[in-house]
Amino acid sequence: MRKRGSLVYSLLFVALAVSTIGCKSKNDDPQPPELSEQEKVVAILTSGTAIWTPPTASGVTLAGIDVTEEFFSGFTIRFTGNQLFTTGSTPVWLRQDTWQFKPGTSNIIIRGQDNKEVTITSISETQLILTLDWTETTFGGRNNSLPGRYSFTLNK
Repeated sequence: MRKRGSLVYSLLFVALAVSTIGCKSKNDDPQPPELSEQEKVVAILTSGTAIWTPPTASGVTLAGIDVTEEFFSGFTIRFTGNQLFTTGSTPVWLRQDTWQFKPGTSNIIIRGQDNKEVTITSISETQLILTLDWTETTFGGRNNSLPGRYSFTLNK
């Protein structure tokens, strides 16, 4: 009888050992791959409605002077993975354009229309600050613009 009891305990021990060997801890689960900096920026640019709008005052400045209402009335910009779309007055952006990152960066966008560099100065889930050096003057034309460094403070 003792041998039978030992045998039963031995079998129970082996069964318990085999069942726990197959169990994984939470740390054993494969982790999703870490996103690249570019992928993180794209995720922020395109999340939610992906529509970025300047506040009513000082949203767009030229050399530190507010030009939001004068040149960018009703301006919005929406990003997708490789395109952008604008509304309202915008002398320095097309209504629809393509974009890509400058190779090796996650804070410089190259526009498809003219290969101009747009720098992402700051980005968060709710605020985006872009800077663009504009060299053309179209003042008095269909779209008013002056040359200089434009800064776009945009909210989502």
